[in-house]
Parts: sequence; structure tokens; C-alpha cells
Amino acid sequence: MNTLYMKIHAFEEQSYSLIVSFASDTTKSQNPDDYTRYAFQPMNMWPDINDPAEIKKRIAVAGVYHAEQQEREEKFIADAAKVQSYKDIVGQETTYSVIDLIPPASTESTIPEVLTQTV
Repeated sequence: MNTLYMKIHAFEEQSYSLIVSFASDTTKSQNPDDYTRYAFQPMNMWPDINDPAEIKKRIAVAGVYHAEQQEREEKFIADAAKVQSYKDIVGQETTYSVIDLIPPASTESTIPEVLTQTV
């Protein structure tokens, strides 16, 4: 991704949120209107930032992630075999032992011992 496209659609009065969508040069469409809208609350996320240009930049940084997610989703949808593999597991029941999912905690400490000096 080299270019992020961002559109601020609205300001939500009740939650003081900016409603924003994103696209990129690697998404199917470069038009942010074609993608999911997200709410950002600058007063909670960046309470010390008062400059609108800096707020936009902070939102754009988050937008890189959202545009990457959109690209991944588009690639997933285009892969019919992968989509079918997800559909194929619907209705299946599976049982796991918890120990197979979450290994027991080690009894050895991972915190290094602290050396102390007596003065």
C-alpha cells in the first residue's frame, strides 16, 4: 500500500464521534464511500490533541489497518475454495481438551532474579 484514501462522513453529536471510511491503492475500489464506516472519538482517543490536521493524521494511521483488512477480505472473497472451506465446517461439533488449547503454566519463573547489594 502506497496511498490511503480517507473520507470523514459525519460528526455524531451524541457520542462526539467522527464517522470515517477508508480505501487504498490496493483495495478493489479507491473510493472510501464503498467501504465500512468507522467511528472515532478524538476526545477520548487523543484528548491532548487540538489540531484538526493532527486528528486527521491520527485517524489516517488507524485507517491503514482498516484498508489492509478490507484488502484481505476482498482476497478472501475472491478465493472460492477458502470460502467453501469455511462453509463446510458449519454444523460440525468438535470437542477439545483444554490442555490441547492452552498449555499449563510453567512452574519456572520467567522473571530474572534481581541482584542486590548491601551498602
